[in-house]
Amino acid sequence: MINKLVILLCLFAFTATAQKTKTKGKKPVPVADSTGAIPTVTVDPLVALEDSLPLEVTLDPNTGKKVVHKDVKRRNDSLRAALRKSIYDKARAEVAEFWVRTKYPVKPKTGPPVPTGPTKLCMNIVCKDTNLVYCINDSIVLEPELYKVLYEKREKDSIYMLIFIEAYSKSKNDNGMCNSGRESKLFFTRWNVKTNGAKWKSKNIRSCVKGITLLGGKEQINEWNKSTPLVVKYHRADFFYEIKFDPAHPHLGIQTVKDEGAGAKGSDEKKD
Repeated sequence: MINKLVILLCLFAFTATAQKTKTKGKKPVPVADSTGAIPTVTVDPLVALEDSLPLEVTLDPNTGKKVVHKDVKRRNDSLRAALRKSIYDKARAEVAEFWVRTKYPVKPKTGPPVPTGPTKLCMNIVCKDTNLVYCINDSIVLEPELYKVLYEKREKDSIYMLIFIEAYSKSKNDNGMCNSGRESKLFFTRWNVKTNGAKWKSKNIRSCVKGITLLGGKEQINEWNKSTPLVVKYHRADFFYEIKFDPAHPHLGIQTVKDEGAGAKGSDEKKD
């Protein structure tokens, strides 16, 4: 009887040890991504081209020596040159044309995936082979639908430019009150193309978000004849404003004719 009891205890101890060892060695099952999202991978076009080209050098199966295929290399070199030219032309086109766009904050490469920095309104002005990108913090004039150079004149190394920018209101903080509103700005710059430095001045002439009403509509700006002074009137709250730009004296820039809100909180004038 005692022998049977000893045998049963040994079997029980062996079974418990085996179960414990099996539990210890069990690896955790990786959690599958339920979203099914495919990570985006950016491939350099030059690298992608190299991966798709036929081999220029192969091994002779009989002798084991390298065989250079000159005709294949010539075709490959031609494709490489064409792609490099295409990339260069695209880069040149980017800086050789006038554009205005919104630059949003980017997510940091490390740390919490929360965009940092302000939203900016950027523009690229051009003179022959020279360009200048200018940006200001602006979270109201987003992705403008209309932008144009109203006036441009060069005197020696200086270029005077008057720029009009307009966008539909896209603010997310107005509870939908400005869904059909407009945001309009005038920019003046004196740009020294030799040093590539510039002085800037801007005016908010219409803004649903800021409560600025343009008097007379934008037609007066779009249809300006460029030979007489451009006069723009607008009001904000209880204050009326009037500004002008005289093409006969471009060095004066945007001039203030009337400013009832001078010194008031929230002045819309920006200088650099």
